[in-house]
Amino acid sequence: MPRSDRAPGRHRALLLIPFVCLLTMAGKSPAAAGPHGTVDLITDETSIQSARSFWAGLRFQLETGWHIYWINPGDSGEPPEVRWTLPAGFHAGPLNWPTPRRIQDHSLVDYGYQDEVLLPAQIEPPATLGAGHEVQLRATVKWLVCREICLPGRADLNLTLPVVKGARGKPSAWHSLFAKTRASLPRPTPDSWRLFVTLEGQRFLLNADTGKPETAAIFFPSEPNQVENAAPQKVNSSSRGFQLELQKSDLLLKPVQRLAGLLVLASGQGYVIQAPVAASNSKKDSLNPSRGRVER
Repeated sequence: MPRSDRAPGRHRALLLIPFVCLLTMAGKSPAAAGPHGTVDLITDETSIQSARSFWAGLRFQLETGWHIYWINPGDSGEPPEVRWTLPAGFHAGPLNWPTPRRIQDHSLVDYGYQDEVLLPAQIEPPATLGAGHEVQLRATVKWLVCREICLPGRADLNLTLPVVKGARGKPSAWHSLFAKTRASLPRPTPDSWRLFVTLEGQRFLLNADTGKPETAAIFFPSEPNQVENAAPQKVNSSSRGFQLELQKSDLLLKPVQRLAGLLVLASGQGYVIQAPVAASNSKKDSLNPSRGRVER
């Protein structure tokens, strides 16, 4: 459903047509199909072992032009949610979120994913898991898929895996997708970076000293209603980094201590940041990124 903490009149129409239809295809787990896409539960390996974590994930395939959402969906929408039902002793870690895209739709900008995306999570089995058995993983998934209108989806997914002893299981048909997704996940910022933010009127100035010139950067805030999502983000390059101009959201009514989110550079690599915010009375100060350290 649309978020209740967003500005009135900024949501797309939501058609309440829940769906779940299971399709079984040779060589893959059952997939839930519905309007404009499918979702299935997949694993990185074909079997599991006692006390050794493995990767499972929700694989979305979307029709052209339709999208699902990142943890902060932007101007509308909601991110996918999953509820795991696992055998006794199993533990599921949180979903990992690949770097999203800015998705323009008229006057709105959403943060999300198009085409195909994998949301992976690590599963930890117990140390007492005996070989020669099978275990069943179950996941109840809810999501919104949007393109001018939003349609809700809900699916109950399940996947059965054998338990083996000894060496790691064989890579599954989805091993390369897991490897590609893990390689593209946002990283911590390098220790050498220096980041800080100044607030000048209606602008946040995100200053970054990365040690080299940066010609492009995009910021994805992890918290809603801090930055105006649809506003252009202007990059001012320097010999040791850049300054990124961000428009403060009209819905931000209280001071913020830091801007948290993802900073994506020209290479496409995303970095998790928490940059302290300070008021500034001079443009000169705001252009000196050596003043601050990135907070972790």
